[in-house]
Amino acid sequence: MTAQPLTADGPVVDPVVFRNVVGHFASGVTVITAVVDGKPYGTTASAVSSLSMEPPMMLACLNRSSSTHDRVVEAGVFGINILAEDQAALAFQFGRKGGDKFEGVGYTISENGVPLLDGALATIECRIAETATGGTHTVFLGLVAEASAADRQPLAYYRGTMGRLERVLEVKAYDGVRDWVLKRRTPLGSVLDPVAIGEAIRSEPEQVQNALVKLTAEGLVSRNDEGLLEPQPITAQTTDAAYDGRATIESGVIASHLRRLTDGDVAELRRIVSELEALRAEEAGDLDAFLALNVAYHDRLVSVAGSAALADAFRRLGIGTVWRQALTAEEWSRQLETGHVRDLTEALAARDVDAAQEALAAHTAFGKKLARDVIARHGGTV
Repeated sequence: MTAQPLTADGPVVDPVVFRNVVGHFASGVTVITAVVDGKPYGTTASAVSSLSMEPPMMLACLNRSSSTHDRVVEAGVFGINILAEDQAALAFQFGRKGGDKFEGVGYTISENGVPLLDGALATIECRIAETATGGTHTVFLGLVAEASAADRQPLAYYRGTMGRLERVLEVKAYDGVRDWVLKRRTPLGSVLDPVAIGEAIRSEPEQVQNALVKLTAEGLVSRNDEGLLEPQPITAQTTDAAYDGRATIESGVIASHLRRLTDGDVAELRRIVSELEALRAEEAGDLDAFLALNVAYHDRLVSVAGSAALADAFRRLGIGTVWRQALTAEEWSRQLETGHVRDLTEALAARDVDAAQEALAAHTAFGKKLARDVIARHGGTV
């Protein structure tokens, strides 16, 4: 069979699939900064890399919708602040739209007129040499004027998780093992093999074993009479606990951090809801894409708190793979609904805490009931 060449007007990958796949690329985390008329600007960016040694050059990509983008163009110089392992909160702070990004942040203005963040792992100061446009972003090619580094550990980013590199690898293994267990790639009643699982998900057996221990504490894995680990059947009690745990976290975020919700956050939540509704309306709507968007929605809401640990805890309570196991391709769009999420979004947009809590409670109650009904149809376990 002859492969067909890619052409400019050929097929384009689904954005949800693309977001998931590129999320598998582990990278560092940076904040791009600039100053105009004495005011500092900054935005979180991971699409940054070295470009050339002779002359020393860096490449940084910024979304043209970002206010920092235009300030970089205006200033003609920009800073690349590579964050250290304990600066995840800064990544969240500079990654949001609107507000004073530099509130409470220590920094200095260099001789080149670039804001450099205190405590960064490394800083690189660049003069714009060239620019190019790609999709929604501008690619800045910068000649390096100054560069320095500290003896610290980097903040790593992988599939939505930030932390120390070893920690990110642990999270990668945990996510992979949890997905393995919930998708029943090892059937109920069979023994989980850390070596085989590690080879399949490209993680070390020790990391897989640690993940299985965590899943034991979560009730998703149990030891048999011989002391070997097996997948644990998911019951209505399991899904109730997961929904209650996630609701507790989201309710806390709404109660304590709604003031930090930006117009950019609201716009993104509305966009996701619109895509969810469009998928439900399609005759052959993709359940995996729907579930991925649902994850993105709730992750965005929890991220308002600016806590990587909280976001990690929330992610561990996800049970979306239950729907993959229990709902057919023909019935899922009739079963899963979006009305409560739209109500929640509009309450958040209005900064109405009571209405948001009410919509969240309704959404949680709906999810718990549907999970119970689906599990009951499958004999009480999935």
